[in-house]
Amino acid sequence: MSTQHQDTLAPQIQNRLIRHLPVVEQADLLSQAELVQLNFADLLCKPGESYQYVYFPLTAFISLIAKLPKHPALEMGLIGYEGMLGATTLLGTRQVPSEALIQGSGQAWRLPIETFEGLLAQNTNLKQIVETYLYTLLCQLSQNAVCAHFHSIESRLARWLLMSHDRIQTDELYLTHQFLADMLGVRRSSITEAAGNLQTRGSISYNRGRLHILDRQALLARCCSCYHSMRT
Repeated sequence: MSTQHQDTLAPQIQNRLIRHLPVVEQADLLSQAELVQLNFADLLCKPGESYQYVYFPLTAFISLIAKLPKHPALEMGLIGYEGMLGATTLLGTRQVPSEALIQGSGQAWRLPIETFEGLLAQNTNLKQIVETYLYTLLCQLSQNAVCAHFHSIESRLARWLLMSHDRIQTDELYLTHQFLADMLGVRRSSITEAAGNLQTRGSISYNRGRLHILDRQALLARCCSCYHSMRT
């Protein structure tokens, strides 16, 4: 579960959406926000619920998951320091459209939904920034659906690792093959084969849940074209 962060030092990394606000408006938003620690596999919300909070990740990053009965889950989007969870509230609804799962542990700014809606109502700059981000996120969701249908598992895995790498501060990820399979909506054995191929080529090393990105350029050579379309 998410926990309040006790460190009073300012975060070393700032959320990009907040950073684009004028300084006075940044300070106003942050004065009403809570710095929280989000842990791997935390479930922030799921469809059918109403948003209680919105999140502006700093070092944490979030997977947006779609599910169908009797089918594997499928990751549709990633949210890191470049975005926020809860942007769809701009559309006049608090209803959660997809499951939000913490994929990478780290910090985030958290705002109660009522506070965020109040800021949107009085802050034109914030509203415009979130509108632009929501469009970018919708493009990512659409591209991901196409990618899942047309591209190979290995190229999708390389793309996924690159997108995750963009949102973390180290070259190391803590991931099981089953978790990767769930993110890409494929069988575990398919991930084992694809990760093995990337490891053989020297792109990554993987041992007991620890995945190291060794050669980013090699991953770029193996990923599908969707990475460049979805990169923010």
